Amino acid sequence: MTSSCTNCNAPLPEGANFCPKCGAFASAKDGAAPSRGMPKWVIGLLIAAAVLFISIPVLAVVAAILIPNFIHARAESMTSADEANLKQIAIALEQYAVDHGGSYPQNLPQLVPVYIPKLPTVPGGDSTGAYDYHHPASMAADGKYEIWDDGSMDPTTLANLPQGVGGKRCDSECKYVVYADGVGIIGVPGQR
Repeated sequence: MTSSCTNCNAPLPEGANFCPKCGAFASAKDGAAPSRGMPKWVIGLLIAAAVLFISIPVLAVVAAILIPNFIHARAESMTSADEANLKQIAIALEQYAVDHGGSYPQNLPQLVPVYIPKLPTVPGGDSTGAYDYHHPASMAADGKYEIWDDGSMDPTTLANLPQGVGGKRCDSECKYVVYADGVGIIGVPGQR
């Protein structure tokens, strides 16, 4: 037995709560009891809205926590790569000195391709991406050479480096990462 809408007398699909023609609440004629509850599509829409209402703020909080950590991790990895490049150049300089009776090259391109296949560039550095080579050393009186980066590393990633030759920790005061002969990797503050 099919029921019809009390407003427009349109036939109602079985189990319908609303008239598809006029949209009115369907109270059944012929004594049939109307079905109870909301239509399934309304329930689905409410559940979807609740999920979005809860999940979007949660995702925003998670993103606010993770994004700065990812940015700092990237800066730390660039600093580690910078230190590895400095050590690689220093090893090539020492090999050059062994082969040339203790004398060091006048510039870094003299190391290529015999002692180092290609000169590394400063990770994330300025437009030149080149390391500065000082022979003799400018900071240590007895130092044979120094290799300086371009000062583009994030200062917060240099906190554990010694500041200068035999100095205290850099904290966030250092700008340059330097390999000094006889000392190793150090941080140097300010402008040069």
